[in-house]
This record gives sequence, C-alpha cells and structure tokens, in this order.
Amino acid sequence: MNRVSFAGVRFLKKSLLVVFVLINGGNHCVVCGVRTLWYPLCRTCLDKFFSVEASSLSLRCKTCGKELISTKDTCLQCRTNPVLLHTDSVWPLFSYRLWNKDLMFLWKNVGLRSLSDIFAGFVAAALKIKGINIVVPVPPRPGKIQEKGWDQINDICLQLKYRYGFSILPLLKRRTSGQQKKLDREERLKTIGKSYFLAGEKEVQKVLKPFGGRFPKRVCIVDDVCTTGSTLENCAAVLKEAGIETVDAITLFAVD
Repeated sequence: MNRVSFAGVRFLKKSLLVVFVLINGGNHCVVCGVRTLWYPLCRTCLDKFFSVEASSLSLRCKTCGKELISTKDTCLQCRTNPVLLHTDSVWPLFSYRLWNKDLMFLWKNVGLRSLSDIFAGFVAAALKIKGINIVVPVPPRPGKIQEKGWDQINDICLQLKYRYGFSILPLLKRRTSGQQKKLDREERLKTIGKSYFLAGEKEVQKVLKPFGGRFPKRVCIVDDVCTTGSTLENCAAVLKEAGIETVDAITLFAVD
C-alpha cells in the first residue's frame, strides 16, 4: 500500500466513522468536557496541553527522559540505579497523569482508534525535532492482534510510514505473552534480556533490503508508555547487539 492509497482508505474509513459518531451524539473532550466531533480532545485543549515543541524544551533527565525537579542533568533513579544502559536517549512526550490516563484507556481498552491519528502526529513531530527517520516499533505480545484485531503501536507506525514518510523496521519479536501492566517494578526489571529477540534472518534481510541489507547506524524505538524503562532497554540491547550504533526511544507518556 502506497501513501496515496493509504490516504484514500483512511479518508473513507474516517468519513464513515464520522457519520456513526454523529448518529451517536459525538464525543466529548476528556480535558474540558466540551462536545467534539471526532476526537475526544477539543482543538483548544490539544494546542494548550499537547505541544510536542514545548515538551522538547522541558528540563529532562539525559538518560530516561523524565522531567527533572532539580538542576542536575540526570534524575536520582538514573544516578543510583540506572536501568537504561543500552538506550542512548528517551523522550517521553507527556506525563501519564490526569486526562492522559483517560486517553490511554479510550485508546487501548475501549479501542478508540481515532486517537492513533493524534498520537502518530505527536510521534512524527518528535522524530522530526530529533532528526530521526527510521523507526523500530515495540512488537505486540504473541497473539494480541489475533485476539483484539489490532495493535496500538502498529497503528501508529502505519501512519508514520504512509502518512508521514518514515521508514519502519519491524526487526523485533516478543517472546513472552504476558502483559507488562500486570508486573510490578521488580518483575519488569527481571524481564530485561529475556522478553525480546531479533527476527529470523530471512525476515531481517527482507526488512533491511531498502538499506542494502545492512543495519542503519541510528534508529528510534517507539512505544506508548515508559514505566520502568525495561521494555525499551530490552529492545535497545537486542538492536545494539545486532550492530546498530545509536538507539533512541520516543514514548507517548511516562509514569513519573
């Protein structure tokens, strides 16, 4: 599917869903409660609370990317007990608080896929600021797409590829089928080095064909939420071992 056909299909689906939403009374902004048409965010709140450019100017830990409350360049956790040893940088765009939790619930649990439009736009803007054009998605747990019919990160990456023109390299596979959200911090940290692995040789070569069969020097992992950083570290370690020199990461939210 090329960018033109993707845009056409997306427009048709969106038009049909707009009609459905109108019949059912529309949506409401999760921040201010005003009635909206398509997204659960009004334009005013979207501009006020979800600026990627403003996020890029925040004082952040140079390791985990979480906002700092001190003048030091790393947070206390990363200074005393660092998790991210292979991930070169992490940029969580927003904090996982207040209405952001509601948005994630609507997206992941209710299946409001219109939010993929907004979230893909956030990630695309962040990638442009960082000057990165190659994305490695965090893969879903085995059986998730068959079970639910879709995957959030896959949704975002389809738009990054066909709408925004980024290269998507699905190099990783997930070994475990359990859900990360059901694990506490210590259990998450124990999964480092065990949960993800590089896809098979034939699949990797197919993915790398546009790059002459070689791994690019720099990629960016994309995920939805950074809690402990164990998922990002899992993925970054595999990619570094494969030969990629720089592995950055962007997540929509961070639990802080």
